[in-house]
Order: sequence, then C-alpha cells, then structure tokens
Amino acid sequence: MGWAGALRTTTAVAFVAALAACSGQGPARPAAPDATAHGTVTVGPSPATPSGTGLTPLVPPGGTTPPGSLAPTPSDTTGQDAVPTSFPLAVVTGLQNLKATVTLDELRALAARGSLVVPCGVSIENPPMTPRGGCTDATRIVDVVRAAPGRVALLPPGLVEPATKVLSIAGPGPYGMFGPDLFGDKAARALPYPVSGTATGSAALDPRWTSYDASTVWTMTNLGSLCSDRGAATQAVARGRGWDWVFEGGTARYAGGAVVDPPYERPYRTVQPVDTGNRGATPRVVRQSDVAIADHECPIVADGDYTPQLGTTTVFSVPEAVLPRWRDTLGLDVVYLAANHMSDKGVRGIRSTLRLMDKYRIPRTGLGMDLDEALRPAFVDVAGIRVGFVAVNDVAGVARADRDTPGVPWITRANIVEGVKRARAGGADLVVCNPQWWGGAEYHDDLWPLQQKQVRWFAEAGCDHVIGSGTHVAGPLLLGRRAAGGVGVVLSSPGNYLFGQDWWQETQEGIILDLSFRGTTLVNVRMRPTVMIRQARPALLDPQGDGRYVLQRVLKYSSVDYRR
Repeated sequence: MGWAGALRTTTAVAFVAALAACSGQGPARPAAPDATAHGTVTVGPSPATPSGTGLTPLVPPGGTTPPGSLAPTPSDTTGQDAVPTSFPLAVVTGLQNLKATVTLDELRALAARGSLVVPCGVSIENPPMTPRGGCTDATRIVDVVRAAPGRVALLPPGLVEPATKVLSIAGPGPYGMFGPDLFGDKAARALPYPVSGTATGSAALDPRWTSYDASTVWTMTNLGSLCSDRGAATQAVARGRGWDWVFEGGTARYAGGAVVDPPYERPYRTVQPVDTGNRGATPRVVRQSDVAIADHECPIVADGDYTPQLGTTTVFSVPEAVLPRWRDTLGLDVVYLAANHMSDKGVRGIRSTLRLMDKYRIPRTGLGMDLDEALRPAFVDVAGIRVGFVAVNDVAGVARADRDTPGVPWITRANIVEGVKRARAGGADLVVCNPQWWGGAEYHDDLWPLQQKQVRWFAEAGCDHVIGSGTHVAGPLLLGRRAAGGVGVVLSSPGNYLFGQDWWQETQEGIILDLSFRGTTLVNVRMRPTVMIRQARPALLDPQGDGRYVLQRVLKYSSVDYRR
C-alpha cells in the first residue's frame, strides 16, 4: 500500500508501494513523575517528501489529485445504472473541524445566507430549502473542505471520503449525539434520514456518486488502555462504588479554567473533571458500533485471587468481574493483549487471562502460552467481509513469547509477516495491526523514528491499517493514499481510556477512534474525546468544549492531507 502526508512543518511522511513513515523526532519529554511502563484547528503545511528516503511522491511535484480519483469503484456500490429519483445527501465538513453534529435549522440558516456548499445538478428535497449562491462540482467539494475545514457541505454519499468528515444529524443524546447518520453506527444508520436531494439534470451525476447501500457500511471503534486497576479499583472496590460505576460513564466538563498543557515543560498540569450525568453514554458509543476493539494491558485473574492495587506501584491485574462489563456494557468484539504488563502475575496470570477470555467468548490476540498461540489472529465478520486483527509489542517488562515460553509476540519483521499471513489464510479481507510501542520513550504525541521504521514493516507485511497503543497519550493520526487504492490510517495511540494516571492532563484524556467503512474501503474518520473522572470512570467531553484540548493535540502532529 502507499500513503502520503505530513506530520509537522519540519518533517514529512510518504507511503508508496509499502507504507513508510519518515519524520523527525520531536524533543524528548521530561521524565514523568509516574514512569509506568506504559471550533477549527489549523494544521501546519505539508512539505515535500524528504530527500534520501527512497520514497516516491504519489502525486508528481506541481501536480494535482485528479477530480473524483477517490470515488467508489463499482465493487463499492450497489451496481445501479442510473441516478435514483431521490437520494440521501451526507452533511460533511473538514476533518480538522471539531464540530460533530448539525441540526436541520443550522442547515437552513447556512443555505439562507449562502454559506452551505451544495453540489451542482442537485435540488435539495429535504429539508425544504433554496440555497443562495452558486453550486460546486460534486467532485470538487472535497477540495473546498480541505481548504476551509470549517465549511459545511452537502455531498452525494458515494463521494464521502475521510477528508469530508460526516456530521451526524443532531439527536437526543449529549452534544447532539445518537442522531441519524448515513455513516454512523448501526442504530444511527437505522434511523430515518432527513436530508435528501433529487437530480436536476443541469449537471451530470455519476450513478456511483448517488448510490447508497447501508448493508455495506460498518463502523469500528477503538479504545485506549483498559487496565482498570489502581484508580478504578480504588473506586470500585475500596470505596464500594462497584464495577458498574466504573464502566457506565456519561459526560464531563472541567471545573475552572483549563489550559492546554504546554509540551515538554514542567510543571505537569492537570484538569479537574466534573461528572455531568448522562450515565451510560460513553459505553453506548462503543457498544453500538459494528466492531469494537480495545487494548488491555494487564493480566486477568479470578475474583478470589484478585488484590486491588490501590497505590502507585506498577504491578497490575484486574478481576474476572470486569469481563461481563467488557462483553455486555462495552460490547467488545476483540481485545488485543500484546502489552508490557501482561506477565505482572507470571505464567499463572497469563494462563488465567487466556482461560477467562475464552470463558467469556471474547476474541483475543497478542498473548499465548507460546509464540504460536500469541500470533493467532482474532477475526470479526461484518457487512459481508472478514476483518483480522494482529497484535505485537516492543515495550520492555513483559515475557517475550517463543517456541516454549508464554508471553507476547515482539515487533519483528518475521512476527508481523507471520501474523498477517495467518490473518489472510483465515479469510481476512482487511487486516488491522495493533502494536503496543513507544519508539524509545513513553508520553509523546508525535511519531518517533523507530515507530516510523516499524510502520514500514507493517505495510510491507500487508497490514491495511495500524492502530497502536502504549504511550498513554493520544496521537498522532496519519492518513495516506494506498497504492492499492483508498485511504489507510495509522494512529500511534488513542491515549488512556481507563488507566490510573491522573498526574497530567494528557494522561487523563484520550480519544475513541471511530472509523467508518464501505466494504473494505475507509470512508470516514471521527475522534470522540474522553477524560477519566477520578482516574476511574471514562466520560465523554464536548468536542467543541473541553474536548478540544485532546483533539487539538492529536491534530497538531497529525498528517491528514492524503491528497497532497
């Protein structure tokens, strides 16, 4: 696959033929006080591919991406031969815009003042409106929102791609969540969709642009670190709140004025999250997705063998009692276990983890009683395709699995190749690789040279997407063109979802990565900001309010302009 993009104004990333990342290492962060092994944002301009990398730019210097070059192929569509009489219109904005939902009244107001971007050849049928101003060639709308991420546009659904972030129609949930959404979770896709258009005949519309088949659309959410010892155990066990309180978080805001923690500088600043209710909203986001995956970093033991870790030491475990919450409250479909605390309870803890995961029928990958078991992929069948997951680790402190040693598989070329080979042999149409990695140190929100080298290995082995973990802070996100077509994603880490680290704003916060697909094609990327209340209870933040801090940090070091 080949992807292209830029991380920072002084560095660049290019992925061609094999996914490759080449960017400079940011300044090292100061040692953390707890060194556990573990609106619209402006993103800096993307420079050319650095010389000496051996990489070839996807688009020739001075060239442009052909209009509609990311339009769906016939295999992505319903195979219609003519534009339907009426068709839905996705409401989209720029990927860097923090806005997540839109009301019908907002759309009418934008149209009335000539600020709504509408495609040529389309009459807005619902909600009734007559937009002022001109129209835009449908294939050029992506360029409009790239240039001005705060713009809002209507777009035929077949032209939706990651650069055109879909806004869901405001619903009854907090921050307008849980409303109709053509590319949202299964519940959102099932709701009556209120924005549609008809062809006027004044401009040609390719039938592939207007076609929409909900049966081919699916979503995948990915959670960050999920080890609910320490802070969560303090609240659930020592203070008697119970595990349901931990896993049924709602929403939060910050008490007082919060500031973005300045990078690489002391003192470490923290935020003070306040619970604002809406119990159960956070797990609902995960549970309603078609596929939910999470990173778990510590062994699972029987309830009778569990001793809560209530202090600041770095030996962790969780009880069997969390597994029904993973399965039923969060609705997890896959958990990857290649993490540096998995041997904290020795071989007995590894064996217990495997046994209990299988008991609750939660697919797993990345841990085994030997290397053969540790490299076995997990699989999920969704929307007529099979997705395979492979997990590997390179963070010290855990037993390395080999022919006769329990542990986790290491990030090596051989292990990655073998894991992906097994996933393909198991019928995977799409392979997601999940590394726990540091690149040399924890707590950094950019991609370091060792990680960039490892990303090349993942691409060469055939990983379609790479979603990492382990740094305990969120970011960066890389999007790039794949040589085989479409867009691929690399996320270094979603940060903490549930892990007892309350000493720094960046470790208190995280994102839920929300990806939407049409078949095997990635078409939408959204990030939902979260914060841990009492380092124990994940809660959603308003993406345009206090959630903007973590989203802005992720975007600061990200490469999202894959068309460059």
